[in-house]
Amino acid sequence: MSTVQTSSQKDFSLTYEFNAPKQLVFNAFSTAEALNEWWGPAESKNSAISLDFRPGGMFHFKMEFGEQVSYGRLIFDKIEPYDLLEFTNAFADEQANVVKAPFDIPLPPEIAYRLVFSEENGKTRIVITGKPVNGTAEETDGFHSIREDMQRGFASQFDQLAIYLSKTGSRQ
Repeated sequence: MSTVQTSSQKDFSLTYEFNAPKQLVFNAFSTAEALNEWWGPAESKNSAISLDFRPGGMFHFKMEFGEQVSYGRLIFDKIEPYDLLEFTNAFADEQANVVKAPFDIPLPPEIAYRLVFSEENGKTRIVITGKPVNGTAEETDGFHSIREDMQRGFASQFDQLAIYLSKTGSRQ
């Protein structure tokens, strides 16, 4: 497992390599049970509220940081099994309505992500890119200002996925 961090002014980008086959990595995005094991910030307890893994479907989840509770949602746009996953991500309320991010800086209400999966010699590489959706100029600037935090956050999250995959792969 390794990361390569790159970015442009337009998009956030991160490349991460897993020591697991592409099908196993992709499938970790497709079930609530798997997502409960690794999705979300490492410092929080994360749980799926609902998952409808299909284009137009939604993943609604809860994140608990001690006494603080936040919710998020992904709306799946494109799903090409084992090769591509596109979704928009947003903070949400208990009913999955988009809400303002709980940070002091302005951020766009949603971020579009594209994950491209490739495999070579039994190792899978994910290239993830993200860009603001319908953000004001101030929100877009806020998005660009947290690029390094996003890279660290996704790398940490993908570290959790790598641990999950090592346990799951050994059971197959």
